[in-house]
Amino acid sequence: MLRDLCLAQISLTPARCLRARGSDDTHGALLLANPETALFVRCAPATGAPAAGAKSAWADCWAGIEPATAGARAGARRPEARPQIARFLASRGALVDGALPARFFEGLRVDALSLAACRGREPFALLAAAQARQPAGETLVALDLGSCLRLDDAALEALLGACGATLERLCLRDSRKLTDAAFGTLAAAAPRLVDVDVGGNFNMTAAAAAAYVRAVAGDAAPLAAVASPPRKRARRGEAEAPEPEPVVEGRLLGLAASGLKVNDALLAALAGSAPNLRRLGCGFGYFSSAGFASAVAGLRHLVDVRVQWSKRFEDDALDALAAHCDSLRALDALGTPVTVDAADRFLRAKVHDDALGRRPDRRLEYLNVRYTAGPKAQLDALPENWKYAAVTVVVGA
Repeated sequence: MLRDLCLAQISLTPARCLRARGSDDTHGALLLANPETALFVRCAPATGAPAAGAKSAWADCWAGIEPATAGARAGARRPEARPQIARFLASRGALVDGALPARFFEGLRVDALSLAACRGREPFALLAAAQARQPAGETLVALDLGSCLRLDDAALEALLGACGATLERLCLRDSRKLTDAAFGTLAAAAPRLVDVDVGGNFNMTAAAAAAYVRAVAGDAAPLAAVASPPRKRARRGEAEAPEPEPVVEGRLLGLAASGLKVNDALLAALAGSAPNLRRLGCGFGYFSSAGFASAVAGLRHLVDVRVQWSKRFEDDALDALAAHCDSLRALDALGTPVTVDAADRFLRAKVHDDALGRRPDRRLEYLNVRYTAGPKAQLDALPENWKYAAVTVVVGA
């Protein structure tokens, strides 16, 4: 057990107690065992311990710091290493059945947890059992179960039955044993879910995703319906203003469904039931350009859109994004048939460029038009044309 430690020239808090009163000088010190308590130590001058019963300036200052330190230590959480351990094992392909102790997740106090690339089923059961015994105040908000190739509908139902009530963000990308039944589990067991990623799950369908979007549209948590603003009384001689329509807040803020053959029906469901959608992933989509343009008119808050390799995402869909989505920051149109002229119009409408006039409301930061319709010479010139603007334009490797 450490009994004493010599520190030369301590000058940082809480060692300011070693500074002599009336002076800015600091002095060497010893940390001596405190006879009054076994939990803390008392500072004393390096020239020797104070005589019995005597108090020094340093001891007086430490006596004031000690109670505050005790309170802080009593309420402080210890650093939690188990999430990093699980992530490290998964990254090495070692998160398999039997790799974790039976009570590995017991008492785990974190808001976010990743079991991505887990190769077993047992870790899901261990986490579900631990979450079922978790105190009411300890909530898991974000869970990453991406690329878990042994995660099936039954395992997901058991896990969300234990922790789904508090989840707000869930990643199930490339967990390809999941089927349309998983959408029913999400709707029933995760009432607060606002951001879900099911991309790459080819056993799921766009029809089931549309049904899920409509099913959760009426839920009030965590976003409640916004009350209509009060109607102003008409002045004398003026016609009374009509009653404003109520603004309904949709619950979903993010949906990534690339690979689910996203069609016009799913986009229409999102426009009608999730008007506050911020993130949309519909790569490899089967939707029409006109259907996308129509849906975007009802999705004005989009920030991040991914439509890569959607063969029918054409110029009119790009023009609709430019016209309706003022907050758009990123668009991935890799492998789509948009033309250079449409891309240039889009950039002129969305990019903040001093040379074109200051428009701080334009927020576009990223545009990927690699492998689009071209012509190639004009496409390759786009980054050069916009090199002084606050945007990254990707046209090649």
